[in-house]
Amino acid sequence: MKPIKLTMTAFGPYKDKETIDFSELNGHRLFLVSGNTGAGKTSIFDAICFAIYGEASGEDRSDSKNLRSQFAEDDVHTAVEFEFELKKRTYRILRQLSHVKEGNKNATGERYEFVETTGGQEKMMVDRYMVRQINERMQSLIGLTKEQFSQIVMLPQGEFRKLLTSDTENKEEILRKIFRTHLFKNVAEILNDRRRTAQAACELAKRDLDMLTVNLRLALEEREGSELHRVLAEEHYNAYQVLEALESEISYYAEEKLSRRAKLDEETKRQKELVEKLHLAASLNAQFDELDRKRTERDRLETEIPEVGRKRERLKLAEKTLPLQVQEKHVAFAAEEARTKELQLQEAKVAKESAEEDYRRKEEAYRAEESKGELRERLVRELERMNRDLPVVRELDTRKAQVDRASRMALQAHDELKAIDSRAASLQEEKRGLAERVRALDGQIVALPELDEQLNRMRTDVKVLQENLQLARELSATGKEEREQQGMFDAAAREYARLEAAWLEGQAGLLAGHLHDGMPCPVCGSAAHPHKAVVAEDTPSRERLEEQRSRRSALETAYLAAKAKREHLEAQLRAKEREAAELGYSSGLEGIERDYLALVEAGKKLSAEVARLRADQAAALELKRQLEQTERALENAVREKEEKAAAHHRLATAFATEQALYEQALNSVPEEIRSLAALEKKLAETEAEKLKLEAAWRAAQEQFQAARERQAAAAANQAGADKQLAEARTRLEQASADFRAEVRSAGFASEEEYRQAKLSDSAREELKREIERFDADLAAIRKQVEELEAQLKDKARADLAALAEENERMEAQLELTRQSLAQAQDHHDKALEGKERIVQAESGYRQAEKEFQLVKDLYDVVRGENKFKISFERYLLVEFLDRILQAANLRLETISGGQFYLARSDRREKHGKQSGLGLDVFDNYTGQYRDVKTLSGGEKFNASLCLALGMADVIQSYEGGISLETMFIDEGFGSLDEESLNKAIDTLIELQQTGRMIGIISHVQELKQAIPAVLEVKKSAEGCSYTRFRVS
Repeated sequence: MKPIKLTMTAFGPYKDKETIDFSELNGHRLFLVSGNTGAGKTSIFDAICFAIYGEASGEDRSDSKNLRSQFAEDDVHTAVEFEFELKKRTYRILRQLSHVKEGNKNATGERYEFVETTGGQEKMMVDRYMVRQINERMQSLIGLTKEQFSQIVMLPQGEFRKLLTSDTENKEEILRKIFRTHLFKNVAEILNDRRRTAQAACELAKRDLDMLTVNLRLALEEREGSELHRVLAEEHYNAYQVLEALESEISYYAEEKLSRRAKLDEETKRQKELVEKLHLAASLNAQFDELDRKRTERDRLETEIPEVGRKRERLKLAEKTLPLQVQEKHVAFAAEEARTKELQLQEAKVAKESAEEDYRRKEEAYRAEESKGELRERLVRELERMNRDLPVVRELDTRKAQVDRASRMALQAHDELKAIDSRAASLQEEKRGLAERVRALDGQIVALPELDEQLNRMRTDVKVLQENLQLARELSATGKEEREQQGMFDAAAREYARLEAAWLEGQAGLLAGHLHDGMPCPVCGSAAHPHKAVVAEDTPSRERLEEQRSRRSALETAYLAAKAKREHLEAQLRAKEREAAELGYSSGLEGIERDYLALVEAGKKLSAEVARLRADQAAALELKRQLEQTERALENAVREKEEKAAAHHRLATAFATEQALYEQALNSVPEEIRSLAALEKKLAETEAEKLKLEAAWRAAQEQFQAARERQAAAAANQAGADKQLAEARTRLEQASADFRAEVRSAGFASEEEYRQAKLSDSAREELKREIERFDADLAAIRKQVEELEAQLKDKARADLAALAEENERMEAQLELTRQSLAQAQDHHDKALEGKERIVQAESGYRQAEKEFQLVKDLYDVVRGENKFKISFERYLLVEFLDRILQAANLRLETISGGQFYLARSDRREKHGKQSGLGLDVFDNYTGQYRDVKTLSGGEKFNASLCLALGMADVIQSYEGGISLETMFIDEGFGSLDEESLNKAIDTLIELQQTGRMIGIISHVQELKQAIPAVLEVKKSAEGCSYTRFRVS
């Protein structure tokens, strides 16, 4: 980065606009900033740093509000504009601060710009001029953070020697900001959280393992000789002992399953034999019941034999009528034919009468049309005359239409000219109104970018404060939950301790109950028992003691989980409180809540104002769009007005010409035929009348001929119908006679007797099926009775009640055996499941313990829990510091004449503080190392300068792509003797020969003489400052 021009307005001691044009150096890369104390030399460096990062160069001047000049007028805004070159490209940045003008309540005037200048054109470097976007883009361009910039480019007054003389903790903070290793500090905090989580998981896994063992004792009932219950009765046991005892239980219940299964199979076999016997007996009794039912059915059918005989006779008579039914159908067909022919004769008579009447009407119409022949000829003559006059009248009408069209077009052009003239005037007025509204809105929305930026900052701050309040509320609730869980756990622990003590006392009483005189005591061995312990009435059972222990373990787990959650929330809250403090807000819940409410209220007001201005901005854009449209419409209207005027003149001339030609043609045509419409109408009417008469004459001829033909056909149809009716009546009489003869021949006395004997086909078939069904049912039932009687001969009914009672007794015994087998199966399954779960729990506990130890060891390594007290982050910073020292010593050796050499100290800090970043200096004159704080002022300046240059070299190689073309140094040369000063100047000259621009603030007179380019800073009589370059 190489400065080109710096413009300060109302900044520090500079009242008005002060411009420093670095091109006036005329190629000098080393210049001195000289002036009296308080003149504003450091303010120049502050202005450059403020333009780049939005902050002054020194930590004691970090508040940008204090940068405003006290000499500035109220209507002048504090601003810094900085033009610089970076990697052969030119940029300009402007930062203008807001302030509260007299008579206003809110600060206004904040403005930012950041552009790249190419060939006189400027291109925005960010999407929107927002502070955050500008800061991020600027830092990405330069490649340095504010902290890095202050250590290697701009060395502020009072902070030049910090890196050299600070202790390990302060130096660590400086290097952390420069090399951005704070992420590794965060890693330590994350690992600590994981360590606590892993520890809780390990403890939980151990409690789960213990709980499984207790549950196993409750799941498997105690039996004599059980190895498992013997192990669990001991005070101390491990998972391997329990698993070995479980194997014994599994083997025992496996053998029990086999023996009980064999017993169940034997009893099942006997019960199946009894069931089969019961089924056979039930089948025999069912056969006797079936025989009784069949005999009853046979007797019922035999009583119906006479009725079925009568049905057989009725069927024979019905079958005798079948041949006669064919002849009966012939008679019915002949009768129907005679009725049809009679109807046809009646229709033929009516048709004949209708045809004769139609013939008379058509003849009259024919004669009437025949008499109109003379009229038809006259109409033909009139048509021929009118067709001769039609072309002449049509030409006259065409000219009249042309005159009318020319007149209309001339009038329309006049109206259009008048309309467009009015429209142009209206658009001119509309343009004037829109322009005034746009100017008014533009004046209102000028403050929108500044307010928008303020609103974004407020929203970010509100989110931080809101997260603080949310975490505080969660922490309060979690703290209450932790206290409740702790209280419940403490109560459960006390109750368990009480029950355990009572249970132990009860065990002494139980042992004493089995002691007799002369029997040695299993505890003390005495044969005399003068004061035997007694069993207390409230001695708890072992089951109750185990239940309370399980409850205590569960409550302990819940308490530890609540405690871990509370600690995690406390860590989060502390981080958020630090973030709120860095933003300048109060500490503590009440202060943050107060700030939050105030900020929300202010944000609402500001948001409403921004929304209003955005609405104004949108309205302004819409008005500008309307103004552009209006201007374009006005231009089009003016152009269209000129075109309409020319068209109106042209059409008026054409109308006058057409009018003269029409009047000339009109005088040559008789008045009675001048109207084309009237002539065409008369022609059409005459043509229509002629066509109508001709059509009527043709129709009358055709209809008369057709009526004559229909009359002849109707007479012939009537004669044929008379003949067909006589023939049909003859056929009917013959068919009737033949049918009567057939009835008598079949043996029927009369036709009535025949009709009574006749049945329909469906009735006859149904009667036949009834007779056949009865015969089949009777034969089948007689056969079934004979077969059942043969099967049951010499057999008797069985006693089913006795067999059923014996079967119930057998099933009850089977159920008892099944329950016994199921119990053995259940114990076997529980033992297998318990073994599997204990193996899994044991494996889980070992894995959790392994993971906890691994995370703990890693956490100890990262946080520096070792004999050197060096954390992982500091280990990385040590590497960076070693590289910086290596680069610094190359220059320090020259400046100090080979006397000094900087080295990292291996001293341990006092009071157990972290070590590893302290600095010593090796003095070749004494051959010993000593603390850098023992150096003189001038020696410290040289060492600090070399350290800063060395850091610049390391950062440039570390970051990559960074262009370090400028360095500013504020004070420090006054402590150097003449020889050291000359060597320091030589070093700086050597640096500027490599292409760097170096600016120095100093009061040292020798520097003014040694450096030809000087930027003089002077105070005016009013107390404000101004600058000028003096180049010799």
